[in-house]
Amino acid sequence: MIYVAIDFETANAELISACSVGLAKMEDGQVIDTFYSLIKPPTNYFLEKNIEIHGITASDVSLAPSFKEIWPTIHSFIGENLLIAHNAFFDVGILKALLNHFNLSLPSFKYTCTVQIARKVWPDLENHKLTSLSNLFGFDYEAHHALDDAINCALVFHKACPCFDEEDAYRLLKKQGVRFYTTA
Repeated sequence: MIYVAIDFETANAELISACSVGLAKMEDGQVIDTFYSLIKPPTNYFLEKNIEIHGITASDVSLAPSFKEIWPTIHSFIGENLLIAHNAFFDVGILKALLNHFNLSLPSFKYTCTVQIARKVWPDLENHKLTSLSNLFGFDYEAHHALDDAINCALVFHKACPCFDEEDAYRLLKKQGVRFYTTA
């Protein structure tokens, strides 16, 4: 089973302010490919709070490509695979907002959320933050680095659903009450 985890970091509270993106492609529980890029947001407004979280500043992205420039690579990387994210509504919301902002068409992606999955699979945990789950399972992790977030999200998904067949994974997760969504 191949799936792709995605994570964005943002410059401020606006969904179109993505300043980095990380993608991790998994097969049979192993990372088989990754993509990471800084992104120059449409506006150069960075909140200090966001900088404190991820460490990315306006000067770091001054020469970075725009989302529009890297979208073909992102789209190709995801392909027709299941897309996952830790707090998927946030990351998919960013993706939709950026596509809309740049007048790019929204492809149909099937996606799900590892926060929802973790709450269903491990309901007794104190919290379901990616940092906590990564610590619990002993994953190497640099929190709020988009690529590390994507990789750890993918590893959490595999831990919750160690299926090697997509249909088995859908059946297992749906049985546990996990929902799958479609972008279009």
